[in-house]
Amino acid sequence: ILCLKNKESLDLGHRLLYEPYKNILVNFVKLALNPKEKDFDPVSRVFDGLESVSEDLKHYYEALMGITSYYQHSQGGRGKYVEKRLASLEKTCTLNIKLSELPSWLKYPDLHRKKGILTLKGLSTKEKSKIRRTEWDYLDEEDETTDLGNLLTEENTIVLLELKNRVDSGGTAARREIWTKKFKNILNVLSRDQPKLYQKNSNELSLIELIQHFGFKKLEIYIGILFDIDGNPATKEKDKQQGFYSSNEEGYRDLKNTIDQKNLSILEEGSDIL
Repeated sequence: ILCLKNKESLDLGHRLLYEPYKNILVNFVKLALNPKEKDFDPVSRVFDGLESVSEDLKHYYEALMGITSYYQHSQGGRGKYVEKRLASLEKTCTLNIKLSELPSWLKYPDLHRKKGILTLKGLSTKEKSKIRRTEWDYLDEEDETTDLGNLLTEENTIVLLELKNRVDSGGTAARREIWTKKFKNILNVLSRDQPKLYQKNSNELSLIELIQHFGFKKLEIYIGILFDIDGNPATKEKDKQQGFYSSNEEGYRDLKNTIDQKNLSILEEGSDIL
């Protein structure tokens, strides 16, 4: 029923659901016309048990998983939908923050937010041109992306958040990777003799200099976990029982070793604050 309505007339909550539901309908039509349209790779078939079920049920499961894009990231976009809903709650919040696109976000926060929530399809031709024609060049080969970002202008602070939907999301490796790869890469950029990452005309700036250029003084980075496996708000205790809290501690120790090696100072130390 939602897809029968005019997308532009929907409120934001339903508008965010429009494309995923439309995708389900499109996949359903394709599958109805051609059973081979939704074929799964051998690893997925074996790992998820499709090869072990009876022939009577196999096609049903394949159809169900196919039309709902089950094998797409976050079970058809649930994780991305949650990120968009969170970003929509605060006018200064957006999603998919890349280091390479930081100047664009800081200069056009409203436009970057609109692109993040509605994708490029939700932008006018003029808005697309404006956000693509950035005045800044990114000079580094390495890039990093965080799920959500917020600009606290009154506190002169930029906040970056890596989000997990449940305490068991992604497994041990995914939780540890946030610390040992994502956070460490950002830390390296901040500390390695302040390399010049951004260029506007003949002016080159490091990440710290860019932040200061736009009037900010602090950059804060967090991990956020929303729910336990029962759908209740996540707690440290539930993460220890059902999730991968130990990976937080391992990642914290690894990051702390990196900080110590770079002779940086820690304002508040201790794994008990994780």
